[in-house]
Amino acid sequence: MAQSVIRTSIFTACFFAGTPAFCQIRVNLTGNWKIEVKDKPVEIEIYPAKDDTYYGKVINDNNTPSKNGTIVLKALKYNKADQVFKGIMRPADADIDLNVTVYPVDKDRLKMTAKKLLVSKTVYLTRIK
Repeated sequence: MAQSVIRTSIFTACFFAGTPAFCQIRVNLTGNWKIEVKDKPVEIEIYPAKDDTYYGKVINDNNTPSKNGTIVLKALKYNKADQVFKGIMRPADADIDLNVTVYPVDKDRLKMTAKKLLVSKTVYLTRIK
């Protein structure tokens, strides 16, 4: 009797310890995304690289067409512990590298936060279908 209680307790503990793994949002970053900025909407394409990272380039910037094709996201890599993608952002209109973190909100929406020292900016991306 005592052994069956112990086995049941161990099974239950293992089940609940593994449950958060099933609750993770799985997002495929690959595709076209619209950066939701009021005055300057920009569309980017995020694509995988051979080194298991993602890169992003501008595909449609109506305000500055010369920026089309510029790589703005570099070496985005999934961080399992935090369940986010981390990498480098180089805005098309600035000559500076920013640390960027991409948080999956759901399969068609991302939250992207870029930081440099104590300054940060957050924007949202919506998948273009």
